[in-house]
Amino acid sequence: MRYPAVAGSFYPADEELVEMLEEFFRGLGEEGSERQITAGVAPHAGYIFSGYTASRTYRAIFEDGLPETFVILGPNHTGLGSPIAVYPSGKWLTPLGEVEVDAEMAKAIARLSGIADLDDTAHTYEHSIEVQVPFIQYLAEKAGKDVRIVPITLGMQDEDVAEDLGRAILEASEELGRDVVVIASTDFMHYGPMYGYVPFRVRAEELPHRIKEWDFRVIRRILDFDVKGMFRELREMRHTMCGPGGVGTAIVYSRLAGALEAELLHYTTSFEVSRSTDAVVGYASIVMRK
Repeated sequence: MRYPAVAGSFYPADEELVEMLEEFFRGLGEEGSERQITAGVAPHAGYIFSGYTASRTYRAIFEDGLPETFVILGPNHTGLGSPIAVYPSGKWLTPLGEVEVDAEMAKAIARLSGIADLDDTAHTYEHSIEVQVPFIQYLAEKAGKDVRIVPITLGMQDEDVAEDLGRAILEASEELGRDVVVIASTDFMHYGPMYGYVPFRVRAEELPHRIKEWDFRVIRRILDFDVKGMFRELREMRHTMCGPGGVGTAIVYSRLAGALEAELLHYTTSFEVSRSTDAVVGYASIVMRK
């Protein structure tokens, strides 16, 4: 059992969690059946800042039709464990209950990848994947389905990692006949002294607009399925997006799975809630479709 590390801080640990999710998904209808979505991008900050944006990704997936398995890739913020750590088996616990790890899919991804390890240590305190799980549990309950997850943390993030994992996930899904959606858990620009990142002199009143401008240079590459272009933009700007490896993996997987379009569903920054310019983070909801 993997126990929650950030319940009560990043998201509520009690009945308030359900209330918050119900508000995010207000007006949710019946689950769809088209299954055209191959991957989604969702933020992983505290729900008060980015929960609504993340819910837009999951709402689109629900309306498209839930998959059997969500492969969730998030950055490794703690430095623990393997650089590419696939959670091997068992269950994850949140205040909404337990969700099973798709052990067969996890083992296949690790076997078909040239770089991934089966390792649970990297996941012990990591929040980037944990905060995605209640969205999945809530919608699986609404649909009356048993949905499984494959959590993967990334301590290494570059084009080669994205190509390797995107291919391995596609091959594993085909080998097992598994219906999969890839979730890339990432926040976008982290700006301010708190993050050690103040590369440009920007007036406080201009900062939210400038962060959006920097983020949209990256988002445009994502919408074009351009992994190399995305990493080039990140390097040129010294951009502080924390999960580019997962996003690159989602792009590679989607491209191989026949995706034809990507859509930006929602964008915001932490400034909209905090009104503080000392530390500002960008958040985006994106889906990729066949």
